[in-house]
Amino acid sequence: MNLRTLQRLERGYFLFYLLTAFALVSLHDWKTLSLSALLFLLVDPALAKRALLAEIFFALGVTLAYLLRALWLPPVDWNYLATLNLRVFVVTFLTLYTVRSLNLSRVFAFSPTLQFLYTAALSQIESYRASYRDFMLSLKSRTIKPMKERKRYDFLRAMLHYFAVKSMHNAAERTAALKARGFFDRA
Repeated sequence: MNLRTLQRLERGYFLFYLLTAFALVSLHDWKTLSLSALLFLLVDPALAKRALLAEIFFALGVTLAYLLRALWLPPVDWNYLATLNLRVFVVTFLTLYTVRSLNLSRVFAFSPTLQFLYTAALSQIESYRASYRDFMLSLKSRTIKPMKERKRYDFLRAMLHYFAVKSMHNAAERTAALKARGFFDRA
């Protein structure tokens, strides 16, 4: 199979992913979403576990906020809550599956702008991965016995602060780089 055919197939699959994600986001029936979640779980259990871990972070933030709001403005719409969380899970799984299956650099090859933005985002992700790996290695090399809970929270807080500051700095840097390349001057 030549490169041009492969690019067309990958673009078609990416378009299929976008349409499927849009369809899943548009679904308002938690039963259909649970059937999709079950199907995805059967397709790739390991990837479903990763999607579920991402869902837990979403659930901790959004679901808890919704439940807190329900203390002042009852009642709680449990169907809405189930639909929302299932929707996030299936779209997250689908996204992880697509990103793992496709070479997004080839998918965006038709547009130099999209390819540049993809490369910039990928370099940002790799930078965070390297920083996280460095943090964990430095922690491992400096501790002999298990840390106390208070110290673990202090370490986590310092690491999160570092990533927040790094995000703001990188965002300013990337914006300046995009402006220099004329990305914000286009009408």
